[in-house]
Amino acid sequence: MVGTQRTLQVVLGLFWILDAALQFQPYMFGKGFVNDTILVNASGQPAFIAAFITHIGHFISPDVAVWNTLFAVVQVVIGVGLLYRPTVRPALGLSFVWALGVWVIGEGLGMLFTGTASALTGAPGSVLVYGLIGLMAWPRRRAGEGGESDLVGVASSAAGQGIGGVVTPLAVWSGYWVLAAVLFLLPDNRTQTSVSSAITGMALGTPGFYDHFLTSLGNSFNTTGTQTSWVLAVVSLVIGLGPLMVRRPSGFLLAGGIVAALLWMTGQGWLGNIFTGSGTDPNTGPVIILLALAMVPAALATASAPTPFAWLVHRVPTVAYGGLAVIVAAILLSVTYPVAAHETTDAAMAGMTMSGGSASSDPATSSASTSTCVAHQSGLALSGEDLNNTPYMIMGGNSVTGMDMNGADASAAAGLNTTKVNWHYTGPALSNTLANLLLDDGANNAADIHMAISGCAHDVTAAQEINATQYVQATSQSAARYPTPADAEAAGYVAVSPTNYPVVTYVNPAIVASNAAAKRTLSPGHIDGLVYATIPSGETVLVAAMYILPSTVTSVPMPFGPMVQWHERTDVCGPATKSATTPFDITGFPPCAAGTVRTTTPYITMVWQVPVAGGPLAIQPPDIQIVEAAIMAAS
Repeated sequence: MVGTQRTLQVVLGLFWILDAALQFQPYMFGKGFVNDTILVNASGQPAFIAAFITHIGHFISPDVAVWNTLFAVVQVVIGVGLLYRPTVRPALGLSFVWALGVWVIGEGLGMLFTGTASALTGAPGSVLVYGLIGLMAWPRRRAGEGGESDLVGVASSAAGQGIGGVVTPLAVWSGYWVLAAVLFLLPDNRTQTSVSSAITGMALGTPGFYDHFLTSLGNSFNTTGTQTSWVLAVVSLVIGLGPLMVRRPSGFLLAGGIVAALLWMTGQGWLGNIFTGSGTDPNTGPVIILLALAMVPAALATASAPTPFAWLVHRVPTVAYGGLAVIVAAILLSVTYPVAAHETTDAAMAGMTMSGGSASSDPATSSASTSTCVAHQSGLALSGEDLNNTPYMIMGGNSVTGMDMNGADASAAAGLNTTKVNWHYTGPALSNTLANLLLDDGANNAADIHMAISGCAHDVTAAQEINATQYVQATSQSAARYPTPADAEAAGYVAVSPTNYPVVTYVNPAIVASNAAAKRTLSPGHIDGLVYATIPSGETVLVAAMYILPSTVTSVPMPFGPMVQWHERTDVCGPATKSATTPFDITGFPPCAAGTVRTTTPYITMVWQVPVAGGPLAIQPPDIQIVEAAIMAAS
């Protein structure tokens, strides 16, 4: 229990100091902080909010190291100020302004206006709760003045001593949990796979044991997301409204603390973002637990005392009944919006068919959001993504123009909405010999690539984009340990494609085996393969990290919707008998040499480390573009 207001001030100060320490991480001083922490919050927002966040991000980007230092120092000042009694008020005053700015820009208003926010993943945002707890920590009385002896219930708690008295903690507690219930019932949060996707998406960058725990737990909710969301919504309502309806709220506070801890350890990834080196705070769970502890009454109410709701009805009936009406209306509005019809159990995507027939959906059940998606027609305004067995994809939005991305001058497909239609090489000209070699053996056109999923998909959600960004980020940080083939070989990776060709793939058989045994993939701590390109200067550049779909995984995992796609290369040569330990083995390119056969690779997906036109999640750019992007990255 947080027994005094002074204790609450100190604990809140420690939270701010922790956030400051995280802000000093090396990653925060680079462009990734702007791209992955600020600009990503513009996705799915109303136009004016998106424009404001984007403007701030671009303003900060040229001098990100300077601005980040300022951000971290401000948080240090707030935290230390709360630890020193005479500076508590100025520190809290600064924290209110700072929390509001960070909530808008750094947390995108908790993504509440995107339709994808969920308390499971941390909405409405920890920094907003920091500010609200700051109201409760504001010292209203000087030591020795007394005045608390007659207070009972939440009014006698540490949280009841600040601005607004008992009204503030009760309003914040009930407001948080009622909002959580409303968010759990939003269409995107009550699909069959919503809970599973939220939990498995937080596994990225966590230690191996926790990665395995979150992945296994998330997979157990593959088909029960709708029911689970309803249960969470009902539980949240009970927890939120309970302290208003009873005289002794400790049971509801305990239940709320336990549920907040469970949400924190699952959908909020425990300290997942902190382990990736790019987390800015420990997420919302811990501060809700702090709120519960601070609301525990120091003196219990008597049996004759009115409940908070009864008191409110007596004093301000319009507010009491009006508040109930707002809650009922919000719940009804949330549940009456239909769940998107495009969701399927196995792929969470509509109109999709699995290669080999392991999953399918009836075209008659496709949602309106995908009905305008016509495969492989350039120039169409589409609302979905075309993934029709081709390196061709339309990325998000209701007026996106289709673009055939095949050919030597563009990536096969895009991820993270970073497709550059007019991508062009800015380095020195390649020799005719090198260019012809790359075009002959690595054109990677539509006939050379086979997609695991085909059909039209629903638009990428903000949650999927955020999780995919974290996935790219965590994978890139892990792959950075192997800048050269020598580093890869020292870690157990072996070349599985011709080393006399400019683009060479390395695979770690031990990691492949462990991933297969654990039925695990897309784990940044266990990267199956690495791809290197040798550029004309003789330098070798790490161009991609590669994940291989284990044969033990029978359903293609799509935790990020259509943003991460699985494909196999179909026009390569390999041994007549595939190795059980190294499933990816390219001996050359057609026409195949004696003793080898034309074959396909396993299903793979890439995270590109060089600026190919399709961005970090492009499916398979032509080899000539890979080398050109490596040259640009090296220079």
